[in-house]
Amino acid sequence: MKKLLALTVAATALFSARVSAEDVTDPRYFAADESSIVIEEIKDAGPLQPALPGPVTVSDGRIVGVIDALDKIVNLFEKIWNIIEKNQPVVNITTNYANAVPFGTSHWSQLQGWSRPGRKKYSFSMKNGFGSEVVKVVYQVHYTYAGNFQGKGKFLTGVTVEPLSVTTAWGYKVSLISEVPDSTIANVGTHEDPVAAMQVQLKWTVHTAVKDISSKAIYYVQGDGLLQEIGTPFKNAQELKNKARLEMADARVMDVSFN
Repeated sequence: MKKLLALTVAATALFSARVSAEDVTDPRYFAADESSIVIEEIKDAGPLQPALPGPVTVSDGRIVGVIDALDKIVNLFEKIWNIIEKNQPVVNITTNYANAVPFGTSHWSQLQGWSRPGRKKYSFSMKNGFGSEVVKVVYQVHYTYAGNFQGKGKFLTGVTVEPLSVTTAWGYKVSLISEVPDSTIANVGTHEDPVAAMQVQLKWTVHTAVKDISSKAIYYVQGDGLLQEIGTPFKNAQELKNKARLEMADARVMDVSFN
């Protein structure tokens, strides 16, 4: 991680060195374009096999083995945590994570049948009034699913967002916070065989000397392994891809027409 951060800082310094005094005094430089925000999945994430988060010691020094209500699902761990604060990654995936397990559970290890941890990798970017990219963040959404209690249910643990790199132009600062509201934790299965679900809300603020822009993206995660992206930044990325496909198709048509 230290090596990665060093590379990121170096990249930022090189980018900053190209900023001229004329650029900075032009109002367009700090005019962050909110409509340019794009979040897209990076398909090269590959398999992930980290250890699950470590055990938690309860007040009497042992893990309680009684589940009070299988279909009442709760988050035992973090509700909200910082991911990036003023361009610096701060999250620790061994301690900063959420889960969705039956009420009365004191630790995820009371459940069994956990899947191999999965992940999806994303990039978040924003441009300024020049059309230049001024913020680029790469991060991963981790989750472990399919845990059951005596063969019943599909629950979640180790749900977190891990920052990989942060690159910003001079004068731009970005902060990201992850939040799992209790109101989003639900049972989308049945009373007898529950399936846990939650929303991980990724909230960001981009700060400049002129203005702050704040917004969020939402990741919907289920105990059967489903992960869906919700929100405008994902739509923006899809629209850009569709536009690129149309431009390529038009170019091929023109090429055929003139040959």
